[in-house]
Amino acid sequence: MKNQLHFSSTYLKLQDYFLTQETFELRQDKGTGLLKTFPVPENLDPYYESEEYLSHNDSEKSFFAYCYNWAKSFNLKSKTKLVKKYAGEGCVLDIGAGIGDLVNYLQKHNVNAIGFEPNSKARQFAATKKIILKHSLDSCEDHSFDVITMYHVLEHVPDLQDQLDLLSRLLKPGGILILALPNYNSYDAQFFGKFWAAYDVPRHIYHFNKKAVHHLFQDQYQIIKMKPMWFDSLYVSILSARYQKRKIPFVQGMLLGLWSNLKAIGTKEASSITYVLKKRF
Repeated sequence: MKNQLHFSSTYLKLQDYFLTQETFELRQDKGTGLLKTFPVPENLDPYYESEEYLSHNDSEKSFFAYCYNWAKSFNLKSKTKLVKKYAGEGCVLDIGAGIGDLVNYLQKHNVNAIGFEPNSKARQFAATKKIILKHSLDSCEDHSFDVITMYHVLEHVPDLQDQLDLLSRLLKPGGILILALPNYNSYDAQFFGKFWAAYDVPRHIYHFNKKAVHHLFQDQYQIIKMKPMWFDSLYVSILSARYQKRKIPFVQGMLLGLWSNLKAIGTKEASSITYVLKKRF
């Protein structure tokens, strides 16, 4: 993606319903379909400071957290199967490793995997479980990884072009990039509108649909597989129903998430999609 992006068109106005209730705006680049959050706070760290931010904390004991962690366990098996399909004996890098669960699971299943996590608290939490994560990728040699995974990470990066350049530097020619991203063209996104939890502003800076992914990666990569993430619609719809202040958000969210999955069978527009991309050179 070397073309200039122009986020000149207002797509949606919404709030940080998760934490601060501050107001933000999504603007769209018409050429790619990519959305970006405005304004982007100079310091995003305070927006992650919550015990309910489950991707950086698995100690929460609520029923919702229990369901989340059960789904996470199932997804770890699915992710590992996918990574092993392409990694072989090669090196795997998980960018945005959180508390290191995927890296740990891959290593236990004989995959040569390392993880990078910029959040110091997440790294410290991982370390308590004897999972050591990198705090920087500067020391990594060019073209040193056969597979790079970014599960729900690309939407968080502050500079998209810098991130794409980094991926190009680190991934071998013919290597595999695995991305998992929310899809704002999904049924649940359209149904909940500004309350859709996967917008998650301002923690999510960029917002994708299939068109945006194709445009951003077409110069260097070939999309060889797109895989729905069925559990994501349930989790996101339950949170969205909470934000919408529905009377029984867990039940209503589950039903909406299931309906979104059924719709996605026909439309191919799942709530979240895993993209498998092969680097051309």
